[in-house]
Amino acid sequence: MDSKIRLLFSVLCISFVIIFGQNITDIENAKDFLEEYNRQAEIILVKASEAAWKYNTNITDHNLNMSVQADLQEAEFAKQAALNASRFAWRNFTDDNIRRQFQKILDIGTDALKNKTKLARLSQVTAEMKGIYSKGQVCEIPGESCLELEPGLTRLLSTNRDYNILALAWKKWRDESGRKMKKLYTEFVSLMNEGIRDLGIGFRDAGEYYRSWYESKDFEKDLQDLLEQVKPLYNQLHYYVRKKLGKVYGSNKFPSTGHIPAHLLGNMWSQTWNNVYELVKPYKSNISVDVTPTLKAKNYTVNQMFKTAEDFFLSLNLSRMPDSFWKNSMLEKPDDRQVVCHASAWDFGNQRDFRIKMCTDITMEDLITVHHEMGHIQYYLQYKGQPEVFRGGANPGFHEAIGDVMALSVSTPTHLHKIGLLEQEVFDNETEINYLMNQALDKIAFLPFGYLIDQWRWSVYKGNITPNNYTKSWWELRCKYQGISPPVPRTEDDFDPGSKYHVPANTPYIRYFVSFIIQFQFHKALCQAANFTGPLHLCDIYNSTQAGNKLKEVLQMGSSKPWPEVMRKMTGQDKMNASAIIEYFSPLIQWLKNQNGNNGTQWSEECPKMENDPEVARTWLDLYDMEATYVFQRQAEADWSYETNITDYNQAVSVNTSLEGSRFQKKMYKEAATFNWKNLMDVSMRRRFEKITNIGTSALEDEDQLKALSTGVSNMTSIYGKAKVRMSNGETLELEPGLTRLMSDSRNASQLAEAWKKWRDETGAKMRQMYEKFVTLSNKGVQQLGYKDTGEYWRSSYEQGDFEESMEKAYNGLKPLYQYLHAYVRKRLIQEYGSEHFPRTGHIPAHLLGNMWAQEWNNIYKITIPFKNKQTVDVTETMKKQNFTANRMFHEADEFYISLGLEKMRDEFWNKSMLEKPEGREVVCHASAWDFYNRKDFRIKMCTDITMEDLTTIHHEMGHIQYFMEYRNQPMPFRDGANPGFHEAIGDVMALSVATPSHLLKIRLLDKVTDDLDSDINFLFNMALEKIAFLPFGLLIDKWRWDVFSGKTTPASYNADWWKLRCKYQGVSPPVSRSEADFDPGAKFHVPSNYPYIRYFVARIAQFQFHKALCQAAGQTGPLHKCDIYNSKEAGRLLRSMLSLGSSKPWPDAMEKITGQRNLDASALVEYFKPLQDWLKKQINETELGWEEGNCTHVTHGDEARAWLRQYDQEAGVAFNKQVEADWRYSTNITDETQNNRTKADIEQSAFQKKKANEAQQFDWKNFKDEYLRRTFFLITNIGVSALKDVNQIKELSDVKSNMESIYGKGRVCLSSAKCLSLEPDVYDLLAHSRNYTTLSLVWKGWRDQTGKKMRENYKQYVKLSNQAVRELGYQDTGEYWRSSYESETFQTDIERLLQQLQPLYQNLHTYVRRELMAIYGNDKFPASGHIPAHLLGNMWAQSWNNIYDIVVPFKNKQSIDITATLQEKGFNARMMFRTAEEFFTSLGLEPMPQNFWDNSMIVRPEGREVVCHASAWDFYNARDYRIRMCTVVSMESLIVIHHEMGHIQYFLQYRNQSVVHRGGANPGFHEAVGDVISLSVSTPKHLRKIGLLDEGPDDEENDINFLMKMALEKIAFLPFGYLIDQWRWSVFSGETSDKDYNKKWWDLRCKYQGVSPPLKRTEEDFDPGAKYHVAADYPYIRYFVSYVIQFQFHKALCKAANQTGPLHKCDIYRSRKAGKLLSDMLKLGSSKSWPEAMEIMTGQRSMDVQPLLEYFDPLIKWLKQENYRERPGWTEACPVIDDSPCDPDQTQPKKICTTNGSRSRYKDVYHFSVIFVIVLLVMA
Repeated sequence: MDSKIRLLFSVLCISFVIIFGQNITDIENAKDFLEEYNRQAEIILVKASEAAWKYNTNITDHNLNMSVQADLQEAEFAKQAALNASRFAWRNFTDDNIRRQFQKILDIGTDALKNKTKLARLSQVTAEMKGIYSKGQVCEIPGESCLELEPGLTRLLSTNRDYNILALAWKKWRDESGRKMKKLYTEFVSLMNEGIRDLGIGFRDAGEYYRSWYESKDFEKDLQDLLEQVKPLYNQLHYYVRKKLGKVYGSNKFPSTGHIPAHLLGNMWSQTWNNVYELVKPYKSNISVDVTPTLKAKNYTVNQMFKTAEDFFLSLNLSRMPDSFWKNSMLEKPDDRQVVCHASAWDFGNQRDFRIKMCTDITMEDLITVHHEMGHIQYYLQYKGQPEVFRGGANPGFHEAIGDVMALSVSTPTHLHKIGLLEQEVFDNETEINYLMNQALDKIAFLPFGYLIDQWRWSVYKGNITPNNYTKSWWELRCKYQGISPPVPRTEDDFDPGSKYHVPANTPYIRYFVSFIIQFQFHKALCQAANFTGPLHLCDIYNSTQAGNKLKEVLQMGSSKPWPEVMRKMTGQDKMNASAIIEYFSPLIQWLKNQNGNNGTQWSEECPKMENDPEVARTWLDLYDMEATYVFQRQAEADWSYETNITDYNQAVSVNTSLEGSRFQKKMYKEAATFNWKNLMDVSMRRRFEKITNIGTSALEDEDQLKALSTGVSNMTSIYGKAKVRMSNGETLELEPGLTRLMSDSRNASQLAEAWKKWRDETGAKMRQMYEKFVTLSNKGVQQLGYKDTGEYWRSSYEQGDFEESMEKAYNGLKPLYQYLHAYVRKRLIQEYGSEHFPRTGHIPAHLLGNMWAQEWNNIYKITIPFKNKQTVDVTETMKKQNFTANRMFHEADEFYISLGLEKMRDEFWNKSMLEKPEGREVVCHASAWDFYNRKDFRIKMCTDITMEDLTTIHHEMGHIQYFMEYRNQPMPFRDGANPGFHEAIGDVMALSVATPSHLLKIRLLDKVTDDLDSDINFLFNMALEKIAFLPFGLLIDKWRWDVFSGKTTPASYNADWWKLRCKYQGVSPPVSRSEADFDPGAKFHVPSNYPYIRYFVARIAQFQFHKALCQAAGQTGPLHKCDIYNSKEAGRLLRSMLSLGSSKPWPDAMEKITGQRNLDASALVEYFKPLQDWLKKQINETELGWEEGNCTHVTHGDEARAWLRQYDQEAGVAFNKQVEADWRYSTNITDETQNNRTKADIEQSAFQKKKANEAQQFDWKNFKDEYLRRTFFLITNIGVSALKDVNQIKELSDVKSNMESIYGKGRVCLSSAKCLSLEPDVYDLLAHSRNYTTLSLVWKGWRDQTGKKMRENYKQYVKLSNQAVRELGYQDTGEYWRSSYESETFQTDIERLLQQLQPLYQNLHTYVRRELMAIYGNDKFPASGHIPAHLLGNMWAQSWNNIYDIVVPFKNKQSIDITATLQEKGFNARMMFRTAEEFFTSLGLEPMPQNFWDNSMIVRPEGREVVCHASAWDFYNARDYRIRMCTVVSMESLIVIHHEMGHIQYFLQYRNQSVVHRGGANPGFHEAVGDVISLSVSTPKHLRKIGLLDEGPDDEENDINFLMKMALEKIAFLPFGYLIDQWRWSVFSGETSDKDYNKKWWDLRCKYQGVSPPLKRTEEDFDPGAKYHVAADYPYIRYFVSYVIQFQFHKALCKAANQTGPLHKCDIYRSRKAGKLLSDMLKLGSSKSWPEAMEIMTGQRSMDVQPLLEYFDPLIKWLKQENYRERPGWTEACPVIDDSPCDPDQTQPKKICTTNGSRSRYKDVYHFSVIFVIVLLVMA
């Protein structure tokens, strides 16, 4: 109530209470109260009427709420008014009028509800029921769009004569209206009764309250009496109509009980039957009084119809319709909104606004209705002057009767002729009977209906009819009183009373029964007033003002008087009486009696028993087909929209239509249950019922659970459809085509595993919980059908009790063929991917089979093809070359089916299918065929790729379409395959022809066909990869689901059991670890979409049976695999005969139709593949067959290997550390004890390596394709001398090596008994600085005497044992073993080539140095052969010559770049030099030395113990302890060496996270190169100046030459030495050099490659190689040669990264983080990659290259060439012969180098050549 009204009425209430108190008796006060009540009531009524009007003419939630609120305000007002009225002693008032007003004010009905919430709810419920009714639409009518009640359904019921269409419209209206409001109505009844009881005046229920309106205690009895009076007439009419309709529809459609099916009477409720008038018209040749055609012919408008009615009332001197009527009424149905179409007249309570709401149609029926509704308006107009409470009919029936009484005149032929709607007024006996028949179909037919509606409601209100039997009781009344029965069974899920407007609108209906009686009483009275004589049915009061005045007088009374008084005023009677109606119809009564004769006109009061009636069952089945067509089509459309455009909206629509489909199926299931269909004689009908009632999960009773189930499936499908995989390369892939293509084309096992896993992460894993809920709900649904679980329900489709066992048996029969195929494929895949990707159990990892699910393997055909040089039938490339499109591929398939005489695809197919993946939206790409259930719309959804595989898929999917088209005329339950597998088999059987080479030739996709056994095997193998490979997968998916549904597999083992089945049946295993956090079944579309899969297994077998039968029909002979049925109409006819059956017959019948067999038989499949199976048996031995069925593991050979390697790594770290610790202790403290400990550690390490190498042999690592794994195992098994089997020999070898190293380490040169020199630093210093030829000779010889000579025998033993050891590994000798580290078969020739390329530079340097040395020592000290005596080069081994820089420096007056003196002057010590080196590395962004380094390293020679001073870097294999051992002296050379050794430490630090075995350089040379490449920067004057160790100086060419000369003395001078040491050892190891020639071979090589010679005669008593640490220490040396080449490649790359420009020799990468990053990237690899890969990361090159070195030294090369212009280059390859006789008579030298004549002669040749060479150069100049 708005504030103004509330205030006014509150003031009214308070004033009366204050002034007068309770029990007011003053009549004047009562009058004042009534006056104020009328004023306020008008305001309230207008407001409520406006709100109700808005809702009824525009049904929206807003308007509903506004209407409810207005109703509540009106109720509040009424309640307050009643409360105030109760304060008056009104019963004591003598004025009847006032007393009656108070009585009516107090009669507030349900507004008396005390609970305001319930009052609001009552209004809400009523409005909702009206909304349901008004919004109701029926969409299932074939050929019709969605029909509302008005005018669509009303017109259809009135004009259509198709029994089933009428039944469908009748049934569906009740589904869309009454059924939907049953719960609301139950609530409504409760609230109504509570409200009436709250009224407090003694009513027991709402029915009693409504009857009170008629102010008669005998009202119910009076009604019964009236019905009894008219019953004979109704019975005669009923019998006649039934007989007539029986002739129209067939007597078999009418129950034997005498009832008429309710849908045949032309009206939705069988309330009036005038719409069947033309069917029952007594005299068909006579004119009809139905003027509908005339109205339309005269172009009547709705407005004209209302004006015609107005004119009738005006002719009686009644009122004109006010202008507001024409302005405000809704006379036609608007197009833009939903409305309540039920015709109604409205009084807005303000005495001026009156309206009609009607969806008028141009028909006579609506013309009559217009007069009826305008009669209500006339009543309003006439009594508008009455007090508000009297503005109503004398009783409710009066209001209805007024319009109807007008209609009795309006419908007469006389009146219709008067107003020009009937051409002539011919009224003979026959016309009269026709007219009365039409009137009776309206008036008499209605009476029992008008009576029974409120009989039903009153019983409901009383509680005699409970909600559990609402519909049953309804039909009991209708069958009893009307003699009609439902066309189909009704259940208590239905609520048929709600399909009649007045029930949901809470409009009492008995008024209409009353109206239909009294209107004839009124008619008779008005005819008398109009002075009409003659038969009552001919009376027309049109233009009679007398009749009008009489009527007006009655109308103006409203309800101010009891209705008997009003009746008496009108008719002279004070009771309702049927005499007038009987009089009206008396001619028809007599006529009907004559027509009906003595036949019984009664029907059974009980409804017919439909459950055993086959005709009713048939009708119901036909209705089911029509309904199902709409429902399934609608669901298919929604699903299609969703799957072709995945959006939240489309998902919601799909879920909702799915729910609607489930509701429909459940409803049909319950309706079917009303029939005893199992006892039907008709087998086909029985089968239809069986399929209709097998509704699966739709049987779920709980709507919320049903929605949860549907939403769950939709959500899972959505997860699947939207899934995208983000690959590690940054690419995002959907399943189609991205991932499918990747799985098909990639041969990268890691990439395949990544895609495989991530697809499952993005699909299955995300829906696991959903699937659990789905299983529970699915089982609950089917259990309501009597199935144990969903699996049993699914299997029921196959109509075979032992189906599960028969499938297992079928698989076992095919298993041998599968096993042979599996074994062959596994073997070929191992060759492709390496055995590391395969488990030992015999399984194939699932990701390697070319398909996301390993279901079909044809994508790996190319890598498994038996005969690669033979024809292949994959025509993908040909299709692409021929510019095939998706559309063309589909037309190709269409043409195949047309060639068989089958139908071509319809236009709808081409216009509506999705043949390619659309851009811009997400879709479900899984190929599928769609039946839209309207017999014309069939589609395919597919993301087609131009491949042969997709061409085959297209034929498969189009096979489904052909099946759809062939069985489209079957009843809906039979529109399916004979069993689910048949549907899949049809497309596949076509593919068997399409895939043949002969067919591909016919359609020009092959140029020729090679017909030989090898080509046959290729073809069959390809087919087997698709057909045979699939079989176990096709079986196991549903085996898993059946176990899940049965509970055998619980959620706790979903994934484990899934893989048990896959491993057992398929012999495939997961590529990665799986757990119960995963849900791998969900990664397969059919699982989340809840699509049974066993059909595909069945199809794979059945298709070969079909194929063989069709081939025979086509007259094909020869091998089954070569048959192509293309163009065979006979094969097509045979196929159609089976397809057209749909599922109307059990599948054995369908199978027999096409094959002559009645069971699934694999013999045709076996026959097809027999040539292949025979071939496979020859390729596979028995040991290769099968797999461990009970051992399912993702752990591959490679995984086991990796696990072993992880364990190895832990153990190796400990073992290597132990050995290194022992080596360190020994080399930093040479004692017998440390030597013994070292030997012990060596033996232990050797045992460890041998043990691990043996363990590694359990792995087939040599067949690993994984480079890292193979490399790792190679390194582990490549254990060198540790391979010795005999422990004693291992000890012996270790002792030998220790002895040699001990000899070396303890070596001293004693120039006198008092002066013995250690190698470092004493001998080093002497050789570096002394220029005394004799002293140098003595030291040179003394060192060799104290080292090499003493270990000669040791070395012989070492060679023997070392070779023996490596031969255990398969190497010929130790040299081959050492070279294996370089992973190149051409290594020896490669390094030889490098040396040759560098020889010119070395030779020029050699020539220049020799000249300068000769100037110091004299020519006589140099042999004529051109060699340089080895002891003069400033180094014990003449390996680097930088110590003679001061002698050979090109420009002596230039700044010295030897910073030794500076270091000493600045007080540098060893630690400072090491910190300087550290700072260089950290400036590059590399790591500082760990504290352990500083704590544990030996960086100076210790006092008091023997050590090995040779500088070396140490990795202790615990990722934290790194050391350098060095006897540092403060010199530039040591500073460079420190940088070099710290380079090793950086390498250690960078690769410390690699496995132990890969903690090494990419090859041995890399490790040496890393420190050296740093030295190239450190050595530059530029760098030395940066760090303050070199003063600023001129940067000119001479300084450059000096610097390059210094570098060349170190780098270039070293090259041949670095090369030859291992050349010598390799020749020793190989046996080419025997122990008798050790020293000779050594000097042969040195003389040949280095051009140096011994200063003294050497014999085989000597062992000069042993004077070099690396020989004594068993340390391969070629690494240094390699290092000296590649360091310049590294240097150039790092300089480029550091953005250095200018000459390469001036580059300093100090402080360049970019250079450091590039270096770090390579160092971190360790030896995990081959050295070319590591080289490529650093330099972009994959091979060793001398060009950067030559570029570096280019200025020096040019200078040397010029400097040596006149010099004699080179030397003889042979060493000079050294004579023992002294050449110096003074004996000032220990031995004089002399040469033999022969030697001089050879040198002479060289000399002559040199002279000639110089002359040539001069001439050229």
